[in-house]
Amino acid sequence: MSSSRYHDIIELYKELDQERNPETRRSIEHTIQVLKNESGKIRSMRESLLKAHRNGDVEEIKDIHSIIANKQEYGQ
Repeated sequence: MSSSRYHDIIELYKELDQERNPETRRSIEHTIQVLKNESGKIRSMRESLLKAHRNGDVEEIKDIHSIIANKQEYGQ
């Protein structure tokens, strides 16, 4: 598991504890598994996107979104 996703996963577990709808619970559980198994390629792209957002680099953000939209390995 990526240490950068630790807080995201903790928050999802909190939601899971409170959620009673079985379909929503399955969705949360699936999301937790996806985050725990995030590939290095996806992690790197996400970190680049966060950095671009922090720096206000609109062109880099557009480039990253374009790459993500057109590549199967990013889950599209």
